Amino acid sequence: MDRKKLFQNLEDIKKYCPNIFAMVKANAYGHGVKDICLALKNKVDFFGVACLDEALEIRAFDKTSNILIVGICESMLMAIKNNISFTIESLQDFYNLLKIVKKNKNYLENNNKIANIHIKINSGMNRLGLKTIKEFKNLLDNYFKSNLTNLIKLQGVFTHFASKKIIDKQVIKFNNFLKIIPSLIDPIIHIGGGIGKNVVNKFDKVSLRVGIDLYTNPNYILHLESEIIKVSKIKSGEYVGYENKFKALKNEYIAVVPLGYADGINRKVSGEFVKINNKRFKIIGNVCMDMFFVCVDESVKKGDKVEIYLETWANKCETINYEILTSINHRRFKTSIIY
Repeated sequence: MDRKKLFQNLEDIKKYCPNIFAMVKANAYGHGVKDICLALKNKVDFFGVACLDEALEIRAFDKTSNILIVGICESMLMAIKNNISFTIESLQDFYNLLKIVKKNKNYLENNNKIANIHIKINSGMNRLGLKTIKEFKNLLDNYFKSNLTNLIKLQGVFTHFASKKIIDKQVIKFNNFLKIIPSLIDPIIHIGGGIGKNVVNKFDKVSLRVGIDLYTNPNYILHLESEIIKVSKIKSGEYVGYENKFKALKNEYIAVVPLGYADGINRKVSGEFVKINNKRFKIIGNVCMDMFFVCVDESVKKGDKVEIYLETWANKCETINYEILTSINHRRFKTSIIY
C-alpha cells in the first residue's frame, strides 16, 4: 500500500469537498483496514463501515476516530457503548432505538454515553432509508417528544446516489427532505455513491462519503507482489494447465506464480499481464486455486519478483474495480507500506 498515493488521492478529493467520510468497509476495499485507518487518522471526519463487526474492529485499535455504520446495526446498544455512530433507516429502527435508550437510560447517563444517529433518506436507490417526507416528519416529531434528546443526538442525515440517469431527481428529493430539518439540530449532511462528487455543489454544506476514489483515483494505491516458484521449458504442441487452455505454438518458457483464485486472482485474467524484471509477460492458461502460469523468456528465474497490477483487470473480468479489489485474500501477502 502506497501512503503517498493515498494522500494524493485524498487531497484531490478535498479540492472539491473538504469534509470527507472515508469508506473503509470490506477491509478498506481490500487494502487492509488497519493500515488505511491509521494512515488517514485525523485526515478525514469519519470512517464509514457496513456493519457493527467492522466498526468494532476499528475501535479495537483506534479509540477516538468517528466511525459510522452505514448499513444495519446489529446491536445499537453495543454501538452506543463503543461510541460508534449508526444509521436509522426506518421508523421501526427509530422506535427500537427509543426502547433501547429508555431501558438503559440510567446506564447511559451514568457512563456519559449517547446514541449518535444518522438518518438515511431513500432518494431513489430503493435499498435502505426513509422514502417519504411524511415518515421523516414523523421521526422528527417522535424525536422531540421522546424527552431523550440528551441521550440521542441526530448527528447526521444522508443519502446514497444510484445512477447518473436519476441523480438530478435524487438531488431534488434529498433537498426537499433537508428543508424540513429544524435549524436547532444542524446535523451533518453527507452524500455518497461514487457519483456523489458530481453534485456537491448542489448543496449549501455537505460532506462526501468516498470509497473507491480513495484507493484508485487518480492513483491505484495497492501493489501486489509475489515470486516465481518454478520455471520450465515446454515444447511446441504441449499444453499448460486445466482443460488444456493454453497450447504452445513454439518452444516456450513457463513460470509458475503461487497465487490463484483462492487469493482473489480471477480466472478470467488469463491474457492480462504481470511485470517480471521490468518486463511485461502474459498470464496464460486457466488460473488454478493456488497458482497461475506466465509465459516468460529465458531471463526469468525461480525467485524472481512478480509485480501484479490491477488497473486493467476489471474490464477483462467483465466487472468493476470494486469487485477485483475486495476479492483479494490477504492470507499470502505480506503487508508493505510505502511512505
